[in-house]
Amino acid sequence: MSSILSPRHVWTYRLLFGVLAVALITLKLLPLNLSGGGVPAPDLLTALAFAWIVRQPATVPLGLMIGVFLLADFLLQRPPGLWTLLVILACESLRRRRLTMTEFPFLVEWGAVSVAIVGIVVANRIILWLLLVDLDPLGLSLTYGLVTIAVYPLAVAVSKFVFGLRKLGPAELESL
Repeated sequence: MSSILSPRHVWTYRLLFGVLAVALITLKLLPLNLSGGGVPAPDLLTALAFAWIVRQPATVPLGLMIGVFLLADFLLQRPPGLWTLLVILACESLRRRRLTMTEFPFLVEWGAVSVAIVGIVVANRIILWLLLVDLDPLGLSLTYGLVTIAVYPLAVAVSKFVFGLRKLGPAELESL
C-alpha cells in the first residue's frame, strides 16, 4: 500500500489538523491545572505540527500553520507572531530536511526535532529579552522545551497509529 495521499485525503488531514489545533488551544485555555509539580505543560500543538510536517508535509501547508499558530498566539496572550514565526522557520527547516531523515531511524528524527524545539525556545527567550519583556525564569523556559521534546514521540505515535499518518519513504519522495 502506498503512503502517498490522494488530494481528497490531503484535504481531510488538513481539516483534521485544524480541528486538532483548535481542540489543543481550547484545552490550554480551560482552567485545568495539567502541569503537575511545577513542571510546565508541553506545547502539544508544536509537537503535533512537527510530527505531521516530517511525516506528510502536504497535510500541513504554510497558510494553515500561520493561521493556527497566530490564533494560538492571540488566544494564549503571547506576543503576536513571534512564536508563529519561530515555529514556521523550524517547520520549514524540517520540511527541507525530511528527504534525508527518511533513511534514518526515529531517534535521528527525534534529535532533529529536539534541536528545532530548543532553538525556538532559546530564540524566543532571546528576542523577548532584547525587547525588555518580563520573562519567566530561565529554568522554566528550558523545562518547557524539554517537556515538549519528551512528548514528541507520543505525538508521532498518535499521528501514526490513531490517524494513520505514515512517513514517506525515499522511493515515494522521488516519485513526487
